[in-house]
Amino acid sequence: MRGWRKMTWVIVLWCLLILVWAIAGGASANHQSVQQCLSQGVLSQQDCQNAADAGTGIGVALILFIGFVGFVFLSLIWFMTGRGRRDCPVCGRGVKRGKTVCPHCGHDFAAAAGVPSVRTATT
Repeated sequence: MRGWRKMTWVIVLWCLLILVWAIAGGASANHQSVQQCLSQGVLSQQDCQNAADAGTGIGVALILFIGFVGFVFLSLIWFMTGRGRRDCPVCGRGVKRGKTVCPHCGHDFAAAAGVPSVRTATT
């Protein structure tokens, strides 16, 4: 978990929210809708229960579909934003892209790549 980006946390929280929403939707009692169905006197109790269960299933499927679409959208944002850092091959710490010298160990990326560069003092 060390080094997770903010967008990673957003995706994890989104997945947890959808999971809780789907479980709550599937576990919700549908006695009231069965009673309303029975009061009309058109269907039997078993048919009313089956209809209520089908409605719950459709609702949970819709929640999961919304969760999937949101996950894909957030994942695309996660991939497009990137880390903005690269790992130093000497010390393994993250160095901002564009820097040619690691501020932690002094490794010169340009020299290692064989590109002549002007070494500047790091702060």
